[in-house]
Amino acid sequence: MGFFSSKPSGLDLDRRTDTTISVSVPPKIQDFTSITTLSHTLTVKEIAEQLGTSQGDGLSKNEAVRRLETCGENLLEGGDSVSAWKVFIKQLANALTVVLFAAMALSFGVGDYVEGGVIAAVITLNTIVGFFQEYRAEKTMDSLRQLSSPTAQVEPSPRYRAGVLTLLTGDLVSIKVGDVVPADLRLVSVSNLEISEQLLTGESVPVAKNVQTYGSNELDIPIGDRLNLCYASTIVSKGRGIGITVGTGMNTQIGIIAAAISGQKKNSAEDGEQPPFFHRTLEKIKTIMGLRSGTPLQIKLAKLAYLLFLFACGLILIVFAVARFKITNEVVLYGIATAIAIIPESLVAVLTLTMAVGTMKMAKEHVIVRKLDALENLGGVTDICSDKTGTLTLGQMSVQKLWLASDKINSEFTAELNPNALDPNGKITRDSDATPLEVNSLPEGIAQAVRVSALCNVASVRKNLKGQWKSTGDPTEVALQVFSMKLGLGRAVLTDDSAVPEEQRGRPALGEVIEEVPRNDGVTEEKREKVRFEGVEEEEAEVPKERRFDLKLEFPFSSELKRMTTIYVDKEIGQAVVLIKGAPERILDASIEYVPSPETEPKTTAPLTEETKTFILNKYEQLASQGLRVIGLAHKVIPISHVEGIARDAAEQGLTFLALAGISDPPRPETLGAVRACKNAGIVVHMLTGDHISTARAIAQAVEIIGPDAPKSAVMTATEFDKLTDREIDELPELPLVIARCAPDTKVRMIHAGKRRGKHLSMSGDGVNDSPALKLAPVGIAMGMAGSDVAKDAADLVLTDDNFDSIRVAVSEGRRLFVNIQRFIIHLLAVNVAEVVVLILGLCFQDVERRSVFPLSPIAVLWINMLTSAPPAFGLGLEKAAADSMLRPPHDVKDGVFSWPVVIDCFAYGIVMGALSLAVFVIVVYGRYDGQLGLNCNHSTSEICNVVFRGRSATFATIIFCILLFAFELKHFDRSLFSLTAGRPFWIDLIENKILFFAVVGGMISVVLPIYIPGFNRKVFYQGPIGWEWGLVIGFSIVFIVWCEVWKILRRPLYKRWEVKLVNDTKTDFGLSISEGLTNLSSASSTVSQLDGKKDKKKSEKESEKEKVEARVSTQKKGEVKHTETE
Repeated sequence: MGFFSSKPSGLDLDRRTDTTISVSVPPKIQDFTSITTLSHTLTVKEIAEQLGTSQGDGLSKNEAVRRLETCGENLLEGGDSVSAWKVFIKQLANALTVVLFAAMALSFGVGDYVEGGVIAAVITLNTIVGFFQEYRAEKTMDSLRQLSSPTAQVEPSPRYRAGVLTLLTGDLVSIKVGDVVPADLRLVSVSNLEISEQLLTGESVPVAKNVQTYGSNELDIPIGDRLNLCYASTIVSKGRGIGITVGTGMNTQIGIIAAAISGQKKNSAEDGEQPPFFHRTLEKIKTIMGLRSGTPLQIKLAKLAYLLFLFACGLILIVFAVARFKITNEVVLYGIATAIAIIPESLVAVLTLTMAVGTMKMAKEHVIVRKLDALENLGGVTDICSDKTGTLTLGQMSVQKLWLASDKINSEFTAELNPNALDPNGKITRDSDATPLEVNSLPEGIAQAVRVSALCNVASVRKNLKGQWKSTGDPTEVALQVFSMKLGLGRAVLTDDSAVPEEQRGRPALGEVIEEVPRNDGVTEEKREKVRFEGVEEEEAEVPKERRFDLKLEFPFSSELKRMTTIYVDKEIGQAVVLIKGAPERILDASIEYVPSPETEPKTTAPLTEETKTFILNKYEQLASQGLRVIGLAHKVIPISHVEGIARDAAEQGLTFLALAGISDPPRPETLGAVRACKNAGIVVHMLTGDHISTARAIAQAVEIIGPDAPKSAVMTATEFDKLTDREIDELPELPLVIARCAPDTKVRMIHAGKRRGKHLSMSGDGVNDSPALKLAPVGIAMGMAGSDVAKDAADLVLTDDNFDSIRVAVSEGRRLFVNIQRFIIHLLAVNVAEVVVLILGLCFQDVERRSVFPLSPIAVLWINMLTSAPPAFGLGLEKAAADSMLRPPHDVKDGVFSWPVVIDCFAYGIVMGALSLAVFVIVVYGRYDGQLGLNCNHSTSEICNVVFRGRSATFATIIFCILLFAFELKHFDRSLFSLTAGRPFWIDLIENKILFFAVVGGMISVVLPIYIPGFNRKVFYQGPIGWEWGLVIGFSIVFIVWCEVWKILRRPLYKRWEVKLVNDTKTDFGLSISEGLTNLSSASSTVSQLDGKKDKKKSEKESEKEKVEARVSTQKKGEVKHTETE
């Protein structure tokens, strides 16, 4: 289908694990769509056999490829994919095309078939080129948005994340809280799974799911009652589960509804009340004209285009008035030329292309743009509110400390850290005597704490077939799981809560094998069964099949409660154990006792007195002050009979506090530089984290979010912040830089507080509960790796690497785009102003019949607008960020790109450009040839018009040269063209942007075509060859360059009220100041070097500069501390 196909390509199936034997199973049914209505009445085994899949491994890689070819993608038809027809119609429904159609009609009407034919060709060429450019740009942005669309956790071994489009009937899929269900699934196993099905059923209460099979007599029960199924596009609100895909694309319940809606659209007018015909028609017209879709800037530019169209009509009236309303063919043609001159035909196209290139560049920097509005808002961001874990830090968590809550002084242990945080090998040593713990003779007091970290945990750690350690789950749980595995007590050793029955495990698939492709490695089947990975998997292989613990119930982690609970049956003692982990203060609140001597008397407990709680909290503070994330561990034993129907409140009380686990997560190496760069750019960085306040403060100081002398109001807990009224928050000197134990509601209050202060905040988040804050924030940023599908859908941007430095890159790119948009707006509109000046003032040039002789023909105006002005404008859109881009404060988002300096620049440059071009015409016609304007030279090609033709050619060449050189001048608004970068020859800067350079050079070469090609010059452009006039062209072009240099000097005092100064010595109320002068420029150079991958500063120079800065900062801090104390 080519351009008219909405089917994406390039689907990635390579990540599916290729097992030792590549197998496929013959499905018992050929039409997979037939099983959708039966799936709730079939057992898991029956469904697996019907679909030819495995309960344990899902589809093989080869079978997945085959099914993708035969069954197609998991895609709803008739969605919001890019429509080629809409893009095509959009090319015709704009002010430019309306004017051109009118010009073409008038040209044919007055009998000028050459001009009419050329305008028709221009319309066709403009439509085709605009269509392909915009369609490619829209497809590019659409594909980038799909990168952040919901993903599916497909379950061959090991697990991996796959795009929803590649999901196939028979795939085994894992879902968890916050996920959007990617397809219709028959559940195989569940753990407290609840699904919000309001989209399908209208029921606002989440539905608890199970795996029970319904009888054949319940085939037609409502879809809301089929509790063993979950449906595409519904949202997991609680728990987790695994299911076999039974319906994809249009074969899902949501697909069936979509098909029904699509079929009813034609009759929908009869079924419901609709707005009046006039309003519907008006809305359709506005949509077609681009006034109802697109970003605010695109809509604003569309409105500008139609406003200019009204001005064009006004200019036509002026032309008619000068002709005393004696409307002849010549007057009509002159009016057409003036109308064409005022409209920037390529403005919207250049904007679309620039944004498309910007989104692709940001995608390479790990930032996916979901909403184009974000590109316009990024440059104005004043505050960045960031998560800590995995964003400011590496997210490679490792348990470094374990402290048993006891009366003994030798109860603290340190784990050996590995370069690979997932490697479960390493010693655990006692801090008191540095003796390592023996895995085979682990004291019960330690073992019971380790078992909590392993079993109150849903993460998995395993080796893949390449021998690489891989994990799934939350980084904190992964770290606890690795720690448990180091002591031989990993989850796989203690329990088996897999969905696959034991007797089926180890089989390549279910049913008869119809294809078997052994690898050419000389390994026999007998040897294959004996293959084991070294390390932990060998230990797991020695463990008996009967595991000690069976999972009965799970209460997932709650961001409000800050804890998670699981309940297992301990077969060894014949009772149930409640295991809980979470924020230590929350675990302490739920505990009533502890173990005084865990290594000698692990079963003996003592009451948890206030004195003991204080002792534990002090240890907690000590670990947190080291920058460790601290997790509390506790348990209790209950009768098995109490498990059934137990409430969460009942399970999470009366606990025995066991231990504290300290998890290290060092800051990313690039975070410190990114935070400094943000400060230099006038951006305040806030850290909103769920960690303890001491941990948060330690990390914040390490990355210089706060200084060592920061006042109390700079660091708060969410509880303290939420207790403040809005008025009290507004009275704070600044918003808190660090909020610990942050809840989703706190983020929302932070955004409201920022808006009341006139701040433009970006907010990052990853959980389901973060979605309100992400939607409310001017720029919402979701985490691509750890984020939930709901959070991604609510966000404007998605970070594919969850890295804070990517936010800094995104802000820098946003600033670059903002300035570049201003550049090409000034360029295009100044050209229009120049053309209007030439044509309106040219009305005074009248021949013997008192007919105005235009200095530029309508075709020449089209040539200038379409072929000369547009390419350099696009080149300006690709300009790199200025060296001081991240040294300036954020721009005011209220002003947008159409600020007063932009408007004034358009007239300042445009009027002079037009006046100089017109002066050339005057010199040629009146200075050399005594004003010989000929007769009927707007429409005639006779010899009497040679003087006018020479004047037009000289004017045409002059304005084109000015336009092209003007693009070079706009590389910087203030700095001279001949000193764009200090200490570097200016021609290097001119060549650096190759697209702009070749656009200028190509435009200069092409100017000779309409002047010298016989027939083309006289019959189409009404121009003629020139000779000595080239001296005028070059001379007046130089004069225009001189004016540009003079204006850059004049504009500085003129724009003083709008001047944006560098961020120098901007003191904060938190004990920090920003360096000035050379230090600032050095920091900027360092930042730019990081972006370009270049590091050309010597270490010794940096150290000397740093010493100077530290001395100055130290002096300033003393003064600021005194100032704070005085207040």
